[in-house]
Amino acid sequence: YSTLAKSVTGVTVSPTTATLSPGASLQITAAVATTGVTNKAVTWTLTGNASTATQLSATGLLQVGKDETAASLTVTATSVADTTKSAAATITVTQPAA
Repeated sequence: YSTLAKSVTGVTVSPTTATLSPGASLQITAAVATTGVTNKAVTWTLTGNASTATQLSATGLLQVGKDETAASLTVTATSVADTTKSAAATITVTQPAA
């Protein structure tokens, strides 16, 4: 038995930065560090995308749409047990040379 309060101590994502071309995909993983909390699930969110074809799955798989024009995307993993704890990955989108 522990007298420590149950808490989420932090969330980390891997990789934290990446560079992708339109049409590419990347699996991002999240780790939730806890004290006595068994729920280590995260909710994934994607921001910054200009293309509706750019999508993020519930497991952290990012698919950059072939028509993506945004220069940067942000993928965030937020702890389900403590929504104040999250981590983000910054994805740079490089456009192919014309």
